[in-house]
Amino acid sequence: MYLKLKEEYPFLDVSIWSTEWIKKWMLHIPNNHEIIIEVEKGSEESVFYFLSNLIENVFLNPSKDILDKYSDNNKPIYIVKNLVTGAPLQKNNEIQISSIEKIMVDIIIDNELYANYQDRDLESIFENTYQFVSVNEDKLFRYASRRNKKELVEEYIKKIRE
Repeated sequence: MYLKLKEEYPFLDVSIWSTEWIKKWMLHIPNNHEIIIEVEKGSEESVFYFLSNLIENVFLNPSKDILDKYSDNNKPIYIVKNLVTGAPLQKNNEIQISSIEKIMVDIIIDNELYANYQDRDLESIFENTYQFVSVNEDKLFRYASRRNKKELVEEYIKKIRE
């Protein structure tokens, strides 16, 4: 998917990640998963229409209500949204993906979009992430600040460490 997007939009900043990456750290495994495609501000609609011609189950900045009503839960859900400037990204086999720090911040802040990953599952994701992955908290808090939610993220991490 990333390579198709880069072929169509070679100069567009694109990041992609899948909620399948964090399923292994959850208590309640969702039936389905989301593939999050983040693109530069102003290009979301163009990318959405391009992807809609290639695959099904594509949504542009959806609310939980829209996903509940219109997504096919038997197929992966593709979500196109705005990429926050300065977001921590990394390359994996020439594919630009979200860093674990970005994913952690996003699932706390975008709790409606990531409703399946909240409550005790969110705690489990964070506990396991800290146990099995090297988390750069400076990077995590810098990104939370970019999203104007540093205090919220700090409070959540403090709570799960108690």
